[in-house]
Amino acid sequence: MMNKHGKTGTLLVLGILTTAIATVAVCEYQGWPFLRGPLERTLSQKLQRRIVLGDQFSLHLLGAIRLSTNALTIGSPGSAPDLLNAVNARLDLPYSTVFGLMGVGPREPIRITSLELDRMDATLSRDVQGQANWQFAPKSAKPTDSPGLDLPRFDKLVVKAGRLQMQDDLMKLNLDAQVSTTEGDQAQGGSGLLINGKGHYLKRPFDLRIKSSGVLPLAASPDSAMAVPITVEASAGQSKFRFNGQGVDVLTLSDLDGTLTLSGPSLAAVGDAVGVTLPTTTLFSLKGRLSKKGDVWSLKQTNLDVGTSQLGGSFTFDRRPKVPLLTGELTGSRFVLSDLAPAFGAQAPGAKNPPPPGGRVVPQRTFDIPSLHAMNADLKVRLKRVELGSLFARPLEPLDGQLKLQSGVLTISDLLASTADGRVNGRVSLDGNPKPPTWSADVHWQGIRLEQWLSPRNQFVGKEELDKGAQSRYVTGQLGGHAKLHGQGNSASQMLATMDGDAQAWVQDGTVSHLVVEAIGLDVAQALGVVVIGDDLMPMHCAAVRVKAQQGALKPEVGVIDTKDSTILVSGSLSLVDESLDLVMTAKPKDFSPLTLRSPLRVQGTFADPKFRLEAKPLGLKVISAVALGFINPLASIIPLIDLGDKTDGGCQQALAKLKGDRPKAQVARP
Repeated sequence: MMNKHGKTGTLLVLGILTTAIATVAVCEYQGWPFLRGPLERTLSQKLQRRIVLGDQFSLHLLGAIRLSTNALTIGSPGSAPDLLNAVNARLDLPYSTVFGLMGVGPREPIRITSLELDRMDATLSRDVQGQANWQFAPKSAKPTDSPGLDLPRFDKLVVKAGRLQMQDDLMKLNLDAQVSTTEGDQAQGGSGLLINGKGHYLKRPFDLRIKSSGVLPLAASPDSAMAVPITVEASAGQSKFRFNGQGVDVLTLSDLDGTLTLSGPSLAAVGDAVGVTLPTTTLFSLKGRLSKKGDVWSLKQTNLDVGTSQLGGSFTFDRRPKVPLLTGELTGSRFVLSDLAPAFGAQAPGAKNPPPPGGRVVPQRTFDIPSLHAMNADLKVRLKRVELGSLFARPLEPLDGQLKLQSGVLTISDLLASTADGRVNGRVSLDGNPKPPTWSADVHWQGIRLEQWLSPRNQFVGKEELDKGAQSRYVTGQLGGHAKLHGQGNSASQMLATMDGDAQAWVQDGTVSHLVVEAIGLDVAQALGVVVIGDDLMPMHCAAVRVKAQQGALKPEVGVIDTKDSTILVSGSLSLVDESLDLVMTAKPKDFSPLTLRSPLRVQGTFADPKFRLEAKPLGLKVISAVALGFINPLASIIPLIDLGDKTDGGCQQALAKLKGDRPKAQVARP
């Protein structure tokens, strides 16, 4: 049996426990009012900032920490404005968050179960080094260099009214927004949230408006929150954004789903705002179905008009990987190539590209190479029609390919297009890792019917030719060729000025305008005859060109067009460095012509201002001889202008031989 002293000890312990439990129960019931002062001092020391709680204070500790107070102030480190001043605050915290802030156990992102404020005035600030006043880490912790806000994670954040000011030097964002509760939509029952804000992003002013029909938390967990109707409107200059759908909160936009309309001067500006790499374009408008699950955004049923192009597709943007990933398919019923020209620096409405310097044609705007590292991408390209410009009567129809962006390398591979009974295939790439960036292109084309592909029509075609059903074109035949080029630079002008490689092209089973051949050869008599009786198309025994590129200097190794009438040779060079021209076209006749000024035609000047002139020396000798003979007999003055012709194949076989394995099978006329 237990002795008297043992019974006394047991009763004493039970009494102490009962008293302790009763004391805790009473304190829990009354809200631990005497802990307000110690809690303020402890939090201020641990968080390294001023913490002030209101006189009306209630704290509950069982299960989780639940705090309510009529006033709450959370200061900022140093002398910066307070982070938060709130009225009637109700805060729920898990113990894991408290232990993390006290440095006990592994450090995890701050999680707040619930924070409800009747009114708040919040001021968020972050400097260019990434030090933010909303980060509750100790001074020894490294500041974030991520452009994301990295705010505490809220399962629920509700603010009935207040003001939010933000100055983020890292994101180059400043915002001033008013939050208020409205009556909302009576059909939904309850009140709604209204946010009106304005500010600057990337030095561009913007306005923001968010409205909900029903209670919409600023932050909420999608697992426990109910989606409510929400409308988001934003504008920045010419850019307009509108979303109409439903969501569960404002800050994270969880479980977002609805219709999106977006318009602006260039896709690149929108891409910069949301962290997606997009090209510089002309004016655009977009409509589609936008949704978000966690960190994955989706855009479907897309209609995208860029300039006169009509595009579409479905896309997914996943922010979960270290480098965000864009996947999907780009489609379109019509793509106009000139609408993409601003991406290469060309001027266009809304693109704000500077004009080239005086006397230049090639754009010199610097590309945004760092944006190639902002994300990765894997997109299928399926375009029904690609229009190349007014020079071409037939588009590429269709065009397919695979666009990939991986670790700063942009590649368009498996490129395949059809046009004018022919096809084009190849691969192009841009590597943003080297300094300067490098580019390469490997493109083949074959079987393209020139009479169908080119737009210019021959106004001098004779009636006899038209009666035969001939095409009113200056040139016909099947075009084939291959270009393998590479270079470096961070602008279109630099990339062309460093271009190396070679390109070659040929025409099989072709014909060329008789008038063009005689005009190039300056055969006045035959050219006048062609104009009078009408132009006809002469078969080309061969037409081939091979150009070698070395550091932006292009020089024809072979350039020949051979017909029964003449052989035209092209020589000289052109420079992509200074955009200068120095080409020579020489025509060697194979027939007798009573009146010719047979002299090479030289093309000089620049791309912006080309100049055509005849070689002075060969022509000068003929003219001087004609004038001298004119003193003896006026009729004799035409003798030096008579060209007896040179009955050879004009070197066509040699030209084709230089094309090696790429040469077409062509029959060359024999004398």
